[in-house]
Amino acid sequence: MGVVGLLHWRPMNQVETSVSNRVARVILNAPPLNILTSSLQDDIRAAYEELRGRKDHNVVVLESAVAGRFSAGADVGEHIGLDNCRAMLRSAHGLIAEILRCPVPTLCVVGGECLGGAFELALACDQVVATEGAAFGVPEILLGCYPPAALVLMPWKLPSMLAADLIQSGRVYTGELLIARGAGFGTNAYVDRYSVLPRGPLVEATRLLRAGAAERFLSAVGAVETAYLERLLTLHDAKEGPEAFLAKRKPDWDHSEV
Repeated sequence: MGVVGLLHWRPMNQVETSVSNRVARVILNAPPLNILTSSLQDDIRAAYEELRGRKDHNVVVLESAVAGRFSAGADVGEHIGLDNCRAMLRSAHGLIAEILRCPVPTLCVVGGECLGGAFELALACDQVVATEGAAFGVPEILLGCYPPAALVLMPWKLPSMLAADLIQSGRVYTGELLIARGAGFGTNAYVDRYSVLPRGPLVEATRLLRAGAAERFLSAVGAVETAYLERLLTLHDAKEGPEAFLAKRKPDWDHSEV
């Protein structure tokens, strides 16, 4: 079979998708930082939704086309204002639910920074492959807020004390500390293993392994969204953090509570 028969390529704004040798790839290409605006996340969700209707692949790999960078996370400007925050959360959580609905295994290949909403995307995947220089964190607390999806996904995927440290401190961990990697085991070998597996049994195993994860996620994150919009956004510091970041100044916290 020729290249045309093996390769399907569809650019969609700053997201590219391809399927070759039964490996589907969703590639972020929004340099320099792959900032996850609501519109970009909607495009990523559409790519996963389209792939969900196809049967020509055994795995979906999420990766970046930007050298040395996965994503710096969500657009800080979209954290300002009730309507912006509501739209941002709806977009982000809709994308995560779509990844959790993927019928085949999902992998996230991370090189460079994977922060905030980008780390939440990685956590939605079944496996994370950290390449050299990978770093993971949810620094939202430094902006006077918190990562709603991570509050749901981290207890599913990470040890509880590590999840607490990441969310409460905003600390960034290197890939070597956070994500296990087999010594000398290359990314291509890791991904290519899925291409030779039988799709039917793989889909069944994945369905049972996730056990309705998309619905469980949406149910759990709904309460967190409500708290974010109705409680967190009433605080001075939740407004001050993003504004200080965008103005490139030190935040003036008033330390008030709900």
